[in-house]
Amino acid sequence: MERRSTRRLTTVQLDRHARTLELVEERGTVAIDELVEKFGISAMTVHRDLDVLERLGLLRKIRGGAVRNDVGQVRAFTLGGEASWNERARAALREKQAIAARAAVRIRRDMTVFVDDSTSCLPLVPYLARVPGITVVTNSLSLTRVAGAAGIGVVMVGGTYRAELDANAGPLAHDATSRLRSDIVFMSSPAVHEGGCYHPDQDSILVKRAAIAGARERILLADSSKFTRVAPYAFAALDDFDLVVTDSATPAAACQKHLPVQKFAVVDVAKGDGRGDG
Repeated sequence: MERRSTRRLTTVQLDRHARTLELVEERGTVAIDELVEKFGISAMTVHRDLDVLERLGLLRKIRGGAVRNDVGQVRAFTLGGEASWNERARAALREKQAIAARAAVRIRRDMTVFVDDSTSCLPLVPYLARVPGITVVTNSLSLTRVAGAAGIGVVMVGGTYRAELDANAGPLAHDATSRLRSDIVFMSSPAVHEGGCYHPDQDSILVKRAAIAGARERILLADSSKFTRVAPYAFAALDDFDLVVTDSATPAAACQKHLPVQKFAVVDVAKGDGRGDG
């Protein structure tokens, strides 16, 4: 099978995606012709942009344009209260996409990849879809839908379905995850503080701990907003990960104090590059 390129999204693409989502969220719909005129790009390029955003579950393509993906309006618990799944997924979208692009260089063909229920991991889907033989294991219903639609083989971890997380969690999910072995795990953390990763939900940390324990390689995706938060339940230390990928707005000391330089990478969203671990 021919392997497709895992070319990263450029800064221009990231900006276009974010501005497209702003239009869709504001009006509920957007036309391809409008995007062609607004961004000065071809209709083919607009279609490619919308394909990426649809695979991430952030909008739905229709004939001649795109509309909000209201199917994804699942209520989800966050540190700031309640927000819809789409609101969480759109938060810091450019940072999440750039971080995912940097993390995706670790993906190899025929891997078994555990991806947790964090919206920070959703931008990995286009990169996973380009690599032959990938099997994704996840407890996230959102990611199962998006990855399945992208043609990726998905194994969903069972457990107690939590509507506010749109994922399976709790002791059953922990037990199922603890029986699995993966080549690599990608996950995020709602809060990173003083070298530790924290979560507001006790059931969720059970799955995260089991996924970390069963993975050969562990990657944390955490945009700068995560380093400004606290939560009650610890599930890992930063040093438990083989690579921590963040953006340039994260204070340097937040990583340097707790990790050797080869274990973290910093993505400059403004420049579209990554620094740190090669």
